Amino acid sequence: MNVSHISRKIVPQFSSFSANFGNQDVLASFLQQPFTDLSALSAQIALKKEAYSAESRKTLVTVLQKQLGGYCSIAQQENIQLLAQESTFTITTGHQLTLFGGPLYLIYKVLHVVRLCALFNETTTDNKLVPIFWMASEDHDFDEVKHARVFQHKLSWDSQQTGAVGRFDLTDFTEIYTEFANLFEGKETAIQSLLQLSLTRNYAAFTQEFISTLFADFGVLVLQPDTPELKNQFRTVIENELFHQPSFEAVNTTNKLLLEKGIQPQATVREINLFYLSNGKRKRIIQDGTNYLLDEKSVTQDEISHLLATEIENFSPNVILRPVYQETILPNLAYIGGGGEMAYWVQLKKVFEAHQTIFPLLQQRNSFLLLDANTSKKIKKSGWDVTHFFAEKQQLRAAYLAEQPDLQVDFSAITAAFETLSQAMQDKTKAVDESLSSLASAETARIKNQLDQFEAKLLKQLKTKHEQQLAAIDFISERFLPANELQERALHWLNFAPAGDFNNLFHAIYQAVDPFQNDLIVLDLSVD
Repeated sequence: MNVSHISRKIVPQFSSFSANFGNQDVLASFLQQPFTDLSALSAQIALKKEAYSAESRKTLVTVLQKQLGGYCSIAQQENIQLLAQESTFTITTGHQLTLFGGPLYLIYKVLHVVRLCALFNETTTDNKLVPIFWMASEDHDFDEVKHARVFQHKLSWDSQQTGAVGRFDLTDFTEIYTEFANLFEGKETAIQSLLQLSLTRNYAAFTQEFISTLFADFGVLVLQPDTPELKNQFRTVIENELFHQPSFEAVNTTNKLLLEKGIQPQATVREINLFYLSNGKRKRIIQDGTNYLLDEKSVTQDEISHLLATEIENFSPNVILRPVYQETILPNLAYIGGGGEMAYWVQLKKVFEAHQTIFPLLQQRNSFLLLDANTSKKIKKSGWDVTHFFAEKQQLRAAYLAEQPDLQVDFSAITAAFETLSQAMQDKTKAVDESLSSLASAETARIKNQLDQFEAKLLKQLKTKHEQQLAAIDFISERFLPANELQERALHWLNFAPAGDFNNLFHAIYQAVDPFQNDLIVLDLSVD
């Protein structure tokens, strides 16, 4: 394989925030500290080890053993055992429960975390890091996760269930799972391990096993945080948010500072940044005078305190408090995410301070452009640099045609002759009868139209000589910007492992991960 880099700043599909996030010194006041090398992790360990209790660690290990015990790989078992030791910490990324683990950038997130842990572990024996994948199992936006495009097939889970997606039962999932499995009929590769998973529990359990199986070789621990054992550790933060609501002021103060730096805040803060889960719904908790609205039912402070004591699993943090929940229950040092995630994380430092929780280091995940053999060959034949192909398809076609000398047909002599003819016709008409000037105009317009058609036919005939290269440009464009989105956001990773041998693909990507650079990484998979 061959690896090269392109600055995000010259790829228009990246936001300005994402393109500049590598320069963390500019954002220092919104961060725990700039995360530019491994030494920042050592400094973070010094903070976290004082704040993370032995009881929290024991609970976390017990939950992971319970959740993953039935299908752990050796590498995952070893990491759970490591996590039981007070000298072990975590690096975390997370994602929605997207159908069948897509799209590509989910893979990049996870392998970035794995690589970062490995780099640190190579430098010291005093501490160890293990990779965590946090499942956003309480997210209720089903429309964002119910589709997957694998090869040319759009797979859609048709369900009328509502509420936290992770709590969906699988009674209506069998059909879409079978449709996915049929794409790999007769292919005896690693994909078979993903086609025989249990459908006896809920969607969170299925996704947890799916992602765990995907990254079994890498020791990734996939955590399902929607459990009462873990939420019990978050009780103090929930109470603080319900009864004192410090997050609202904290975020609004930060938002003003971000705007002063020209950074648009990403996430919307609420007076109370919690949801309540009940009856297949996930509804905001809203202050109602001295009471609280839970799914349109007004309850007193005593009543909500009772609910918190008896069913804490039904209290769910929103985008503002979910990171605080994560950092409360994990011995975590850093969060790895995309540009959009980093944009809301920089709003949250004062929220963490308000809830007396250690703010983690932040790092933007690597972004990749994958090139298969066919695409790589066409790019080389085009003679263009890779950076050309981030323009829109029609712009690429126009640029190519403009470069072709045989298409630079000179019609100036015909144009000049027409202008002479037109003027002569006007002059002759006036000499005969000025009232017939409209006749001359109509005739010259007819002749001009015929000449335009003549020129167009000539150009069309010339362009047919270039249809093969134009088709190649279209092909490359579709690989770079499918559906006018970055490849990593539109394509499934199986597009680059059509036989289902995803382990080979993942190991190739892993080798190219470079945690401390902010460029787009171009990975040519066709080069051995």
